[in-house]
Amino acid sequence: MKQQHRVQILDKHNVKDDLYNLIKRNKYNAKDVINDISTFIEEIDTISSIYQKSAKRELFFDLTSKYLGKSKTYIKLILDFLKKYGFIVFNDNVIETTYKGNLIQIMDPYMLSADLIRFLLFDVDWQRYFEREDIYLSKDSRKYVFIMLYQFNLDILNELDKIKKNPLYKMSYFSSIDNIFSSSSLGSVCDEILIRLGLGTKEKGYFIPNDICREIFKYYSFELYEQYIGLIEECWDYFDRGDFEQAFDIAKSIAKVLVFVPEAYNVLGCVYIKIGEIEKARDMLSYAIEIYENTSLGDIESDSYILLYYNLGLAYLYMNENFKALKIFNDIKRSKYYDLGNIDELITDTKKLLIIK
Repeated sequence: MKQQHRVQILDKHNVKDDLYNLIKRNKYNAKDVINDISTFIEEIDTISSIYQKSAKRELFFDLTSKYLGKSKTYIKLILDFLKKYGFIVFNDNVIETTYKGNLIQIMDPYMLSADLIRFLLFDVDWQRYFEREDIYLSKDSRKYVFIMLYQFNLDILNELDKIKKNPLYKMSYFSSIDNIFSSSSLGSVCDEILIRLGLGTKEKGYFIPNDICREIFKYYSFELYEQYIGLIEECWDYFDRGDFEQAFDIAKSIAKVLVFVPEAYNVLGCVYIKIGEIEKARDMLSYAIEIYENTSLGDIESDSYILLYYNLGLAYLYMNENFKALKIFNDIKRSKYYDLGNIDELITDTKKLLIIK
């Protein structure tokens, strides 16, 4: 059988960059959308005829949408992609296929997939195509949305109900992701772009990205994601300098954007302790521990869990709930995973308080 060679059309749009390498390395092929593009080009004479007969641009999209059995928004996106990347041209009142468009069937599918991802996910103004003023569709919010979706998976979806009843849910990543998926506009983006590109599935109204989708989201928003990760150390710097308000604000923003960073909740709890809001400290630390114990996100044998538990013990101690504090300190002492130098002293002092009481 004769091997079919793939050709690469060289023009100003074809760039073998990191995105192309990522897509090729993962053998990702946006085959469904590529097939739709090929169909569009095969039907270009009929589509051009519709264009000539349409008095208004919107009528053209309506008729083409009906003819091809695709949504009007999707037709607009495909048409603009083909035009931008030189597959078709508009000459007077006619749509014509270019030399490049005639070769689409034998082009490198990884390059086509990279161009589609670049255009549909990174470049286009979703607000214009979906005709909605929604903050989640704006280009300014794109990296934020991708960071949120990058971290989301089926396990988190199935565990949401376990932690939803806690009032502090509203200031966490989990509430933020709920707000994103409550946007019908973003739901349309998932249906018309992400799912058509084969980047994930819909479950219970939530978009679940697959592995290649996460790689693409990470590629596009990695710097912003790393900035949030780097803010943890900055939180503690502000805390150590006594700037509790700044430490609190930064930690709060981290808790709303990153799926679960125990250190952020630890900062929030410690700030509450420092400013004398001990009950709020207890609630914050307890919520973080609740996430650890009721989801797959945390490791209860980790240092960060022990530190949350330790600070919760201090909160109970300051609230004069000495039995609860003592239990926590004894649990930590029995733990073989972490060693706190003053734990014996805390246990002794707490026992004295119980005797005095």
